[in-house]
Amino acid sequence: MLINFQLIINHTKLLMRGKNKYIPILLTLVFLLAGCSTQKNTLITRTYHNITAKYNILFNGDVSFNKGMRKIDDSFRDDYSEILPVFTYSDEELAKTISPDMDRTIKKGTKLVSLHSITVKPKLKSNKALTPKKRAFYNKKEFNRWVDDNYLLVGKSHFYKHDFNLALETFRFITNEFKNEEITYDALIWIARTYNETEAYKDSEEILTQLEKDEKLPKRLIVDFHTTFADLFLKQNNITNAITHLEKAKEKVKKKKLKTRFIFILAQLYESEGMQNKASKLYSKVIKMNPPYEMTFNAKINRALAYEKGYGSVREIEKQLSRMLKDDKNSEYQDQIYYALGNLAYKDDDIPKAIKQYKKSVQYNINNTTQKARSYLTLADIYYEMPEYVNAQAYYDSAVTLISIDYQDYDIIYAKSKSLTSLVKEINTVNFQDSVRRLAKLPNDELLSFIDKLIEDVKKKEQEEIKRRQEQALNRQFGLDMEMERKATEGGFTEGVQWYFYNQTARSLGYKEFKLKWGNRELADNWRRANKNVISFGESLSTEDTDFITDEESQSSKLLSNKTREFYLKDVPLTDSMVDVSLKLTENALYNMGLIYKNELKDYEKAIESFKELIKRYPDSEFLLPSYYYLYDIYIKENNKAMVESYKNRIVSRFPNSTYAKLLTNPNYIKELEAEQNKVHDYYIETYNKYLGRQYNNVIQQADYAIKTYPDDELIPQFAYLRALSTGRTSDVKTFKEELYEILSTYPQTEVAENAKNIIAYLDKEHPDIKEEEEKEIAIALYEHLENTEHLFALVLNKGINANQLMFNIINFNLDNFDKLNLKVESTELNNDQDIITVISLKDKAESLNYYNRISSDDSIFKDVDKEGVVKMVISRNNLDILKTDKSVNRYLKFFNEYYE
Repeated sequence: MLINFQLIINHTKLLMRGKNKYIPILLTLVFLLAGCSTQKNTLITRTYHNITAKYNILFNGDVSFNKGMRKIDDSFRDDYSEILPVFTYSDEELAKTISPDMDRTIKKGTKLVSLHSITVKPKLKSNKALTPKKRAFYNKKEFNRWVDDNYLLVGKSHFYKHDFNLALETFRFITNEFKNEEITYDALIWIARTYNETEAYKDSEEILTQLEKDEKLPKRLIVDFHTTFADLFLKQNNITNAITHLEKAKEKVKKKKLKTRFIFILAQLYESEGMQNKASKLYSKVIKMNPPYEMTFNAKINRALAYEKGYGSVREIEKQLSRMLKDDKNSEYQDQIYYALGNLAYKDDDIPKAIKQYKKSVQYNINNTTQKARSYLTLADIYYEMPEYVNAQAYYDSAVTLISIDYQDYDIIYAKSKSLTSLVKEINTVNFQDSVRRLAKLPNDELLSFIDKLIEDVKKKEQEEIKRRQEQALNRQFGLDMEMERKATEGGFTEGVQWYFYNQTARSLGYKEFKLKWGNRELADNWRRANKNVISFGESLSTEDTDFITDEESQSSKLLSNKTREFYLKDVPLTDSMVDVSLKLTENALYNMGLIYKNELKDYEKAIESFKELIKRYPDSEFLLPSYYYLYDIYIKENNKAMVESYKNRIVSRFPNSTYAKLLTNPNYIKELEAEQNKVHDYYIETYNKYLGRQYNNVIQQADYAIKTYPDDELIPQFAYLRALSTGRTSDVKTFKEELYEILSTYPQTEVAENAKNIIAYLDKEHPDIKEEEEKEIAIALYEHLENTEHLFALVLNKGINANQLMFNIINFNLDNFDKLNLKVESTELNNDQDIITVISLKDKAESLNYYNRISSDDSIFKDVDKEGVVKMVISRNNLDILKTDKSVNRYLKFFNEYYE
């Protein structure tokens, strides 16, 4: 056995200080312990292995474990826009960074068990009955007092690595092997935490509920117990129960850092539950505890956000936030401060001021996309409630580009954005078409003068934008120069001149400069353009932009320059037909606006406004009847009986035979309609049963009757299919296939069409002769037989065959045999699998066949070329154009064999 003599000597030296009388004893122990073994269970062996396990291996494992914990503590960054987590170990990336430290701890733990675990029973000195205490000791499975602590440390190391299965296995081992030890309580709490991380919430709650009833739960674990329970409830969004356990943890925890964190989380939870006054007090308490600046800052911000009218002074909070704006430490956080000021104004019912502050929050945002999205959404919600849908759409659209699909209420936000985008498109259509029709009514000189004024405004704005960007660039450069000068003064560039990417200081400044100018941009083509899919010809382009516009875009911009009259005149309806198109676009847009307001936004007032405007402008509109009915339906919802009756009468009087009128005047209309549909269904069942009974002629007759009598019924494709199947039973294959093709063309997007396609494929396989005959008939119908017209010789070859060599050989053949005809040889792609070489041109069919026969008898054209996969033919110029469209060589060959062979 290996003895760590140096360790024993070190501990001996410690004990020797001031206690020289123990030296002989300790020296004796050194020699006695040399014979220690884990296979012996004596006081001496237990003492030795306990000391060595604790002060050597377990100590080193603890050091490595704590090193990993410090990394988490130093690296974890709280997202204060969300409720903070109770624990900071859920981050997957952090788990990877501490993995080497945890691996070292696990390795040490394995070593401790292998070298110092004592599982053999101690020898009994006599046959006397053991006392309960001695019996309990004798019945233990492990006699090294540090092995169970070691297993717990190993389990925690697996846990922090996110190896949750191994962690669970280790903690369960502890509960099984050390049942009567206090450490089982530690293991149970860690099992519950593991279940929390793996979303096995029911299992976790079961363990924690049992522990809550256990009076023997050690006091040292009370905080761990309650925080684990709070974490469980937070993960399930059970705020009330989370608060209960976090409050208990807060009262018992001793460490100031943890207590501050718990109070901050409690403040967030109370705020989320609408208890603003309680939240505000807790945020104030956090501030007084003097935590790190980021938490202090967010506590101040959140206290402002939690402001409740009637509690505290809004002016005092505003003053504090305004002072924070002036503090240099908060330069990167001004967006959050303005957002808090916006909240104060909003809760004080000053909506215009709130909007102004929220817009400043967006304006002063540097790179905090979470806060920017939050500001966009708040502005969007305000405008939506007003309602000002055009502004709301712009802000929802901006927010959607910043949030991910797992963002809270993402589906609702996305649906609003989509609906509002559709609405704004229709609103813009109405406004634009109304405007251009007004312009069309102006005298020509006034119209051109108006357009010239627009062009001057565009040029002026463009120059202002160029000037603004130049000033911005100068300001950025000035700031960069000042920063560089400061860094140089402080010794930041003592390394001498370096390439930019090796100079960390320059890179840091460059990064800040880039973020200030461009914000967050993905590494991608055309990275400067935030929206790479859209070029707006109405936007001005400064010289700073022109370096990343493609030639195609540049050409389009020149064609549609917004500084020419043509750019504006192209949309002005100056003819009757253009006016009609404009009016139709407006009519459609008004109707669509009404539908969106009614069905998607549930804004019945705006829906009424849109439908009535449509009726007023277009009294003979194709949308008149549905508009009447939607107005009728809206007034029912609003319980406006007079208007309900008014629109009912309009529908019945003007459209008496419509479905809407029948619905309104006949209480039994739906039942009658259902009865009629059932009648068709019953008739289909009857027809189907006759098919099963092989009464095929009757099936054909009944299917014909149904198709004629109920043409719009959804079962008509099934009737047609039964008819086709019955035809197949009573006629030849060709007629059967014709029926199936009729189904494909008449009902292409139905289930029966797919069935028909499968049957055709089967018939083609089983009856290739019929397929051949059909292909021949199609070819003869497709191609035209003309003898006295220009012809070409053609070779169709599979891709991969050396076309260049084949063309060279043909050219040589022509020079030797048809030099006077001045023939040309060309090659082009026929389809995805084949190319075609053509010899141009032969004056008629006779000459082409002569050429065909001569070249077919000369194998020299296939010199150095694989002739397999090459097809020879002659073809007229017109038929070649058809072949290039049809692309089926086999089909043309059937025509060729019929008329040329």
